[in-house]
Amino acid sequence: MQKPNKLITLVSVLLTTTALAEAPCEYDSKDKVVYEGSIESVRVLKKNVKSHVEDTRKCTMNIEARIKGKWYPSDANYVFGPDMSEVDACGIAENRAKVKVMRTILPETLKSEKNLKCSLTNVKSSCKVVYIDAIVSGFGKQQVRMISCDERK
Repeated sequence: MQKPNKLITLVSVLLTTTALAEAPCEYDSKDKVVYEGSIESVRVLKKNVKSHVEDTRKCTMNIEARIKGKWYPSDANYVFGPDMSEVDACGIAENRAKVKVMRTILPETLKSEKNLKCSLTNVKSSCKVVYIDAIVSGFGKQQVRMISCDERK
């Protein structure tokens, strides 16, 4: 009764292969938010930089942004490490405050572009089934089925 188990094991080992699936197409998606209007002017009401956690600092910016002749308040902050300057970090905090005002006051349009790029230049390898006569210990002469594929170039 042991021979069928060996045969099953042999066949399983010979038929087990790793198949790599390659996608012939690439999917690309670009989303863009466009605000229908602009900030006419910005004034900084308060800028505060203080120590935060471990060796980081936090810049908090309070601004007012003028849109269509009217002033709107906003604030935002940015946490930064020792590798970034205070000027750059506070610039990011100020931009966040501006975006916050724009999201609240201005109408926005979402533009989305999706591209599916397929390449037909990838040549698929061709495969064929090959039968080989082999002598297997304990089983005698056996016919083994193998798949032979050309290499991709």
